[in-house]
Amino acid sequence: MIDAVQSAAGGMAAAQARFTEAAVQVARMRAGPSGTGQPTGQSPGTDLPAATRIELSQAAQEIAASRADFAANAAVARAADDTTRRLLDVRA
Repeated sequence: MIDAVQSAAGGMAAAQARFTEAAVQVARMRAGPSGTGQPTGQSPGTDLPAATRIELSQAAQEIAASRADFAANAAVARAADDTTRRLLDVRA
């Protein structure tokens, strides 16, 4: 059971790292290419350049995927913990 918890913890750490990277990408988009908060090359009718809109979609997908990965690994950790607890209760 310890292997399952370690694997889940590693998965949660990887999901957190992916989430952080996606959040950093979103923060950089907000700052714009010049870092002033003023994006350049804007498309009509939007305050974001076309390339930024695409990158934002990818970042949003990455955030959603990392959230789901983290939740799945947390469920594995809970299941392993519950199984270990039940095993110890049976033996006690």
